[in-house]
Amino acid sequence: MRLYLNQIKTIVWKDLVTELKTRELFSSMFVFAVLVIIIFIFTVDLSIVKANEVGPGILWVAFLFAGTLGLNRSFMLEKENGCLEGLVLTPADRTAIYFGKLISNLIFLLIMEAFILPLFMVFFNVDLLSHLGPLLLVILMGTFGFCTIGTLLSSLSSNLKTREIMLPILLYPLIIPIAIAAVRMTSQLLSGESLGTMMNWVGLTLAFDIIFLGVSIMTIDHILEE
Repeated sequence: MRLYLNQIKTIVWKDLVTELKTRELFSSMFVFAVLVIIIFIFTVDLSIVKANEVGPGILWVAFLFAGTLGLNRSFMLEKENGCLEGLVLTPADRTAIYFGKLISNLIFLLIMEAFILPLFMVFFNVDLLSHLGPLLLVILMGTFGFCTIGTLLSSLSSNLKTREIMLPILLYPLIIPIAIAAVRMTSQLLSGESLGTMMNWVGLTLAFDIIFLGVSIMTIDHILEE
């Protein structure tokens, strides 16, 4: 078990060190998310519609679209440099490679979201601090589900010639349930409702996370060997 955890930790550390040197992944995600927020803030007339009603959808559009950029580069960098073959040839378990990439993607997205939340709060004049604890839990559940299926499909699309196009085509239809659940929970939280009153959405999100994590563990061997 310790060897397995060390394999995961090594992959996560490699990705973090690579990102610290290049800052390519984080900067592209952050800039894209900020652009989405800015475009919407000049498009939506907040004197007519309430920020609490339109804001959650815009926030999650920024998170998910910017996150797709990060997921797309996750396995593509390994593929371009021939490192993916090296990873597969090592005695490391294939699921350890998957979990290492999953944790790396999750860390990058959570950092990007941490920088976007204050900007969203300022631009939309929405008070997030009074709902910060439940909101962070919703963001963590939604982001984990997005990364779970996104990391799997990123490994799959990295073997395709049209890899940059194929990931969004494969990913977006599958994340519709978790995107709807995340937006609804965020909207209700900003409206003053407690997380306890939306357990149906919480259950849907957790079920999504568990199902796709199980599917990823069962299929990652076959995908990486292709």
